[in-house]
Amino acid sequence: MTHSIRHADPDDLVDVMRLFDGALLETDADRIREQLTGCRGCILVAGEGQPVGAVALVTETETVDDMPWPDAVYISAIAVRTERREQGVGRSLITAAADWAAPRPLSATFDERVRPFYAACGFAIEEREGRLWGRRSPAGR
Repeated sequence: MTHSIRHADPDDLVDVMRLFDGALLETDADRIREQLTGCRGCILVAGEGQPVGAVALVTETETVDDMPWPDAVYISAIAVRTERREQGVGRSLITAAADWAAPRPLSATFDERVRPFYAACGFAIEEREGRLWGRRSPAGR
């Protein structure tokens, strides 16, 4: 199933912050503002009108602690509204993020409970110093 994905803009700040807060993700409002203006990456949102999902992408990965792949675009946050999960929204966001990042790979750090999601999205997963890291090559669709 495909979903409508677009680049978020500064007017989406409240909706994006609500999505990330609702998923209990630690996000920095200043960084999100920068990403919404295209600085340091971007944010992609899913859904017509009010977003039902969002993924935040960081291009300056030297600012990511312990980043094992400095050439990658880093997923700093991804969230989908609870009632829209299991409908392919997250996978559509990952596909759009990979298209945006190409030819660079995507990377993410995450905990065990979302490992199946990242594995299903084509990420190679490894443990480094007690953290799970995933890397998805541009051809990893």
